[in-house]
Amino acid sequence: MNWSDPWPPEGIRQGDPAPSKGVDTLRAEGYRVVFDVETRPGDEDRYQDHLNNNAPVRMFNELRMAYVAGHLAPDWPRFVRRSGNTVVVRELHVQYETEGWMHEHFVGATAWRARRGKSALVEQRLVEAETARPLARGWVVQLLVSPEGVAVFPDWAWDAIAAVEGAPIPEWPADRRPWGPPP
Repeated sequence: MNWSDPWPPEGIRQGDPAPSKGVDTLRAEGYRVVFDVETRPGDEDRYQDHLNNNAPVRMFNELRMAYVAGHLAPDWPRFVRRSGNTVVVRELHVQYETEGWMHEHFVGATAWRARRGKSALVEQRLVEAETARPLARGWVVQLLVSPEGVAVFPDWAWDAIAAVEGAPIPEWPADRRPWGPPP
């Protein structure tokens, strides 16, 4: 199997993104993993030329898959498959910042920002490539679920993620926070 592209993310170009103001902006915000993102059929609002509300959610999902394929494969996908585990999104929060248009090209970034109990907080960002105009931000709480229930991400996985991120992933208290957007 070609682990550099085990499941080609749709609309995400693997490898280094083309130089742009958007890439520079995301790197300045501390994102180390950045990809070129293009709109796909079905991303359009069928009554207008702008992106529908699901488009950034699709892009964020594909960006997470591109992160794994480009930086954690083959070890992480093999572990998940062989152990009978599944990585799930428990919460997804999206903040729409501006309207996106079908003809535009975007750059997207993903970063693992924190460990909290058995969960991981993943932060994501989409900007228009040429101007760096913000499109959307996303926060995802991910869990590793085994046949017995929610499992702890193994230490070696956190080490691999820390190597990609350039530093250990901070641990936050495992208290349950109220549901809703951050203050």
